[in-house]
Amino acid sequence: MKINYPNPTINNERFETVKSHGMLFENSLNISNEYYRIHEKAIIYKKPTPIQVVKVNYPMRSQAKIVEAYYKTPSTTDYNGIYRGKYIDYEAKETNNPSFAFKHIFDHQIKHLVNVYEAGGIAFVIIYFRKFNEVHIISIRDFYDLFIRGQNGGRKSISIETARKIGVQAKLGYTPPIDYLSAVDKLFFN
Repeated sequence: MKINYPNPTINNERFETVKSHGMLFENSLNISNEYYRIHEKAIIYKKPTPIQVVKVNYPMRSQAKIVEAYYKTPSTTDYNGIYRGKYIDYEAKETNNPSFAFKHIFDHQIKHLVNVYEAGGIAFVIIYFRKFNEVHIISIRDFYDLFIRGQNGGRKSISIETARKIGVQAKLGYTPPIDYLSAVDKLFFN
């Protein structure tokens, strides 16, 4: 008897209804975090983006619709929570290229992650290299070193080869879709 198991990739049919490819990665992380919460492994949530609502259309109270809003302040990072008794904070990024360009992450996000790391927390950037279907976790310490070199005339991106050398690859599967906490264990607890 032949059994067709689900394809353990981020591009699984479960996620095809999401229009933006960036949302596929985020949705996979959200499902992974839900899996970790259910199995009491970690409590990690996506941070909401702070907005200031300016105008709301009220055709009926039950159908209120925000028609104009602005970002209040720049958001720090994408996810935070508690893992193994430590504060965890990370920024999730995705690229279709064989490298991730530093222009796609903001200075205030890097500064926030460095502050978390210096305060004793777990801080990293998680990058999905879509072309290779690989997710890599890079400690903010290593990421920041490369970022600073890029600002001082060095390479302005992290190649997949560099991510493979300095980071830890997260296992892609079905439950959870991205087992990034196993990679966090290797990077921060070994």
